[in-house]
Amino acid sequence: MRKRMVITVALALFLTGVTNLPCVAAQETAKEGDAQLKPSDSYKMELTINELDDGKRINSRGYSMLLRADAFPKWTDRQHLRVGSRVPISTSTGTGMATNSIQYQDVGMNIDYRLVAMGNGKVTIDTNVEYSTLEGEPGANHDMLPPVFRQVRSSVEAVVPLDKLTVISEMDDVASTHHYVFEVKVTKITP
Repeated sequence: MRKRMVITVALALFLTGVTNLPCVAAQETAKEGDAQLKPSDSYKMELTINELDDGKRINSRGYSMLLRADAFPKWTDRQHLRVGSRVPISTSTGTGMATNSIQYQDVGMNIDYRLVAMGNGKVTIDTNVEYSTLEGEPGANHDMLPPVFRQVRSSVEAVVPLDKLTVISEMDDVASTHHYVFEVKVTKITP
């Protein structure tokens, strides 16, 4: 009887220890992750868009934003950057006697991004970039013909190293000899 009780107590202690192993392992993993990633970690994302014509850079635009990462690896909230103009477009409606009205089209740069801090000197970024322009001279009268809008879009999810300028997208313009290069640099900001 005493032997049975000792075996039962030993078995209970063994099972308690085995069931707590995953909790202990998770706590140790969390402690290791805490050393690499804190709730106060912030990142600066710099996006550069270079426009080339026949291999020569003719234009370069830079955009940067800050964001804060959470203590646990997950996507940050999506950040938005918008810059540009609203272009008025004259339209005709109705039949017979034309009635003119004005509609507006957004032209400029739209950037959306988010990231996941990986804690190993790299981050995963998710970027959406849309760049649109109005073809022709700025301020030209577009009342006679409908205007032509040009657009460049890039949507990329990539793992990039911290503090290193990395090309995430390249594309040729279909209507010219222009070539676009999208580069990103992510820097960890220490409080």
